Amino acid sequence: MLADGRPERLLEALIAASLHRPESNRVTDHVERLTGRPAGTFARWAVDHAAEFS
Repeated sequence: MLADGRPERLLEALIAASLHRPESNRVTDHVERLTGRPAGTFARWAVDHAAEFS
């Protein structure tokens, strides 16, 4: 974000806010409604695409 010209104070504020954000277990069906199939996990996506990052 700094490389894109965002002010350092903004980044510091965003990081600080993220440290105090309450945990959420909220699950929605938005992905399935938009794509017609259930959402997968990030872990599954990472395994499926690992070769693209090596």
